[in-house]
Amino acid sequence: MRFSLFGIPVEIQMSFWLIAALLDIDTVLRGQHKFLILVWVAVVFFSIMLHELGHALAMMRHGMRPEITLHMLGGLTSSHGMNRLTRRQRIFVSFAGPLAGFALAALVFLVTLVAPSLVAPLPADAGKASLVVQAAVLQLLWVNFGWGIINLLPVLPLDGGHILEDILGPTRTRITATLSLIAGSSVALYCLSTKQLWIAFIFGLATLQSFQRYRAATQERGQAKGKAPEKPEEVLDPAIVAQLKEAKEALDDDRYDEAGTLAELVLSEEPPKRARLAALQILGWAHLLEDRPQEAARIIKAIERDGQPDLAMVGAIMLAEDREDEARKVLERARSQGDDRKEVVGPLIQILVRQNEVARAAAIALDIVDTLSEDDVRQMASIAFDHEAYAWSSRLSEAVFEREGKADDAYEAARSRALDGDPSGALILLRRAVAAGFTDAARVWSDKALEALRTSEIATELEALVPRERPAD
Repeated sequence: MRFSLFGIPVEIQMSFWLIAALLDIDTVLRGQHKFLILVWVAVVFFSIMLHELGHALAMMRHGMRPEITLHMLGGLTSSHGMNRLTRRQRIFVSFAGPLAGFALAALVFLVTLVAPSLVAPLPADAGKASLVVQAAVLQLLWVNFGWGIINLLPVLPLDGGHILEDILGPTRTRITATLSLIAGSSVALYCLSTKQLWIAFIFGLATLQSFQRYRAATQERGQAKGKAPEKPEEVLDPAIVAQLKEAKEALDDDRYDEAGTLAELVLSEEPPKRARLAALQILGWAHLLEDRPQEAARIIKAIERDGQPDLAMVGAIMLAEDREDEARKVLERARSQGDDRKEVVGPLIQILVRQNEVARAAAIALDIVDTLSEDDVRQMASIAFDHEAYAWSSRLSEAVFEREGKADDAYEAARSRALDGDPSGALILLRRAVAAGFTDAARVWSDKALEALRTSEIATELEALVPRERPAD
């Protein structure tokens, strides 16, 4: 079963439903009310889905695209790029799942305080509805609180194990695996002694995984002893990190003098290479945006001694020095490397328009249309129209109509489509414009761009869609 929830892809494997039912099958079969198995499965599904949504929403907060899978051992929320998050961010993501369950358990508990009859012993003749409600309440409390506590045990691959792993850090993998091994085996043995076989099975698997991780970490450590020690990654002073952040924020807010001053302050402290390059990049942009291209070019040379300068800045300097062809090559190289920032795409589109390659400029704009403002898309569509690149003009206008739903954008798309020799497509777009609120019939019947619609076999359809105003007798 696959579907999307809040824009998050969700997959539920058949094994999830089977194991969810089996988890409580003994209790149900020994009782009189076998229908309660459905209540239990619903509670397990809802609770685990809520737990995984907690992880997923935390990931989305940090710009990631999560996917949820419910399987026989519970749930998994995955996303590429977790290693790009800081340790604190990864801990937050790991804790967000249990936290969502605790919040639901707390809500249910508060409800029981207001209505204690929900958890009071039921009479022998209690109706089915009462049994369902009480079972759901008690099970929600147990699954979301009890399982949440278990999930926070320092055992990999549970959330508690991942939290332990991030707290200790990547250099203490063996310690993490050892603690997980001890905790997992202890829980597994205890559950075996109390005949909680399913939980014992889960923690047995976790213990095996922890042992394998311990053995792998030991082997890596042994191999590393025969190698020359690697140069540790530069650790930046928090004060320098704060200064760089403040400088970047000043640059983004168009406070160029302040950004340059802060960057120079960082450079005056002879920072590590990584911080030095970041400060030089900020300083170079500050000079360039203050119309000092020669100073920015000097900064580029300083950057090239230790690293790779920002190609967008290199291209902007070349443009400022009237080296348009060279700037175009640099910006096109940046795009070929996947750089679609406005600092790259904007100047490149301007160059292509000036060099009369409007169709290509429009194609680039359409390729990144989701990152452009509505006004920028409309402007590019207008430029394409003026240069008779009608197909691209139509597609750009249609794209902004899809985003904003404004009738005038659909109308402009129809005009371009008609001039491109597709009156049927133009009529479809005109229908969309009318559906969005376009009512200017006089404009339709006088617009030269739509002449093909008025003189073709679809003129009758046009008349039905936008009736022509008839002079009064």
